[in-house]
Amino acid sequence: MRLSIAENVAIRALAHPDRIAIEVLEGGPSLTYGQAWCRVVALAAILAAAPAGRHGRMAALLLPNNADAVLAYLACQMAGVAAVPISTRLAEPEIAFVVQDADAKVILTGGAFAKVAGKVGAAHGAQVFRVEDIATPATVARPELGEARRGSEPCVVGYTSGTTGFPKGALYSNDHYLTALMRWGWEFGLTADQVMLVPGPLFHLSYAGLSMAALCIGARVRIMPEFRAELALAELAAHCTFAFLVPSMTAMLEEEWRRLDKPPVDALRLMLSSGAPGPLSLTRTAMAMFHRARVTEAYGWTEGGWVTFEVKDPDTLLAHSVGWPTFGNEVAVFNEAGEPCGVGEAGEVAVKSLTHFDGYLGRPEATEAVRHRGYVMSGDIGIWQADGRLCIVDRKKDMIISGGENIYTAEVERIVHEHPDILEAAVVGLPDQRWGEMVTAMVVPRAGARIDGADLEAFCRERLAGFKVPRRIEVVGELPRNPMGKVQKFRIIEQLGGAKTQTESP
Repeated sequence: MRLSIAENVAIRALAHPDRIAIEVLEGGPSLTYGQAWCRVVALAAILAAAPAGRHGRMAALLLPNNADAVLAYLACQMAGVAAVPISTRLAEPEIAFVVQDADAKVILTGGAFAKVAGKVGAAHGAQVFRVEDIATPATVARPELGEARRGSEPCVVGYTSGTTGFPKGALYSNDHYLTALMRWGWEFGLTADQVMLVPGPLFHLSYAGLSMAALCIGARVRIMPEFRAELALAELAAHCTFAFLVPSMTAMLEEEWRRLDKPPVDALRLMLSSGAPGPLSLTRTAMAMFHRARVTEAYGWTEGGWVTFEVKDPDTLLAHSVGWPTFGNEVAVFNEAGEPCGVGEAGEVAVKSLTHFDGYLGRPEATEAVRHRGYVMSGDIGIWQADGRLCIVDRKKDMIISGGENIYTAEVERIVHEHPDILEAAVVGLPDQRWGEMVTAMVVPRAGARIDGADLEAFCRERLAGFKVPRRIEVVGELPRNPMGKVQKFRIIEQLGGAKTQTESP
């Protein structure tokens, strides 16, 4: 395509420079489209000098949740640099791994994250720029649009949790990301008169992508520096018409709503739920709480994007349903033999899309492994329903979803195993009312060793993001295994009292 996402935002700045584009809540700045574009140009000027690493020109983004956190993506596009957003929840060794794996030669940072960015940059030989030190001009030259033709160039590298203990960078071109945004805008009904609440972190490609989609169409974006239920509820009651909420956010909003004696929440017009399965009881509550809104659900994964969508109807609610395939996505379910499944047959979900992710950065074998017959595999187990909806009933990979964050057990197990007193370890997710699942470790100590739960937790916290640290630790003499020696995680869950049913009645 001739125009990038950034250039589409530039068109909005040219058309209505004085319209409000971004507001940062709790005392943050308010930017018009004209001011936002001037900021993009300022950031792009810094990034334009980024040297190439072994994967090309990459810029790591380690930023607070503010306007720069979304505008930096656009600046990277204008500078011809791939954005590598890094979770601000990661521990220093995890941040260092991403920077080194992407071989990013520039780190754009700010606020409380500048110190760790400086340490990682010094160790890796990357230039570190603080956004606070980058001045924004009052005016900039009129952009020449459609001349760069960067459609096939790398746009974003989104790091996934590591199924083998280390994360992988999923690469997307400018055309892929722009096409995805166009599809989301179509399916989710984004229009210029909407006000989008951004309650989650902009290092997530979902929140970043939705924000850029809103800016492309001329809508207003209101960013929360961090999620607080009372502030989010007030925004949805008085200002914001669109919000993407993971189920744990919705559960916290429900608690606040009930605490305030169920006040009217009148502004919200569309609630998008995704990121983790939620119970039907929470869907019904959302319908009552957001009484003027369409309550919807989308399903997807990092490599495939959002591939199904459903507007929830109280008369047809179905447990585990994530809706029908969206525009431009051919969704399939494959059995263990690699053949398509029929209605009612469980198998692994996959998608063949208008544009696919371009593979894992520097990992051709992993890229090949995730593809089948031209489809990108999800690792999730789904079942087609007679009415064409897809139900997600399980996860093929050992993944935990806590508060909307994907946590692969292998990644946590790798750290737990590094503790000198641990002989064996297995990590599972147990049901948790607030967060969806709780990270739980079952460990076997070395002979003569004594495992102290607090010590092990502190050990993990130094090496892992806080949300990945086991919140429950069980010390046992041996792990349950099958005759072939494979750890039986379902038995661990049963032993710890976390057995979950596979169905829920409407």
